[in-house]
Amino acid sequence: MGFSTSNSPDWLTRLVQGLLGILGFYAAVRLLPSVLRSMTRRFLFGLIGEILLVALGLFLTRRATERPVRSQPTAGENGAGPRPNDSSRSN
Repeated sequence: MGFSTSNSPDWLTRLVQGLLGILGFYAAVRLLPSVLRSMTRRFLFGLIGEILLVALGLFLTRRATERPVRSQPTAGENGAGPRPNDSSRSN
């Protein structure tokens, strides 16, 4: 018959579980600071990038929807004479 966990002694199973737990704790202590540092850095850069994109979108949206205040061009500015439907033509 094959090897089964029910055939192994209870102390051996607990020893293996304990060793795996210690190795897992050691790996977490060694790797967690660098993982958290890189995740925090990526999160902050992503957050700042999102804020800048939203601000740029808001700025461009407002700029596109604002109606520019235009003054009436005079005849000298655009090089044209009086317009055909001007009041001087009605005489």
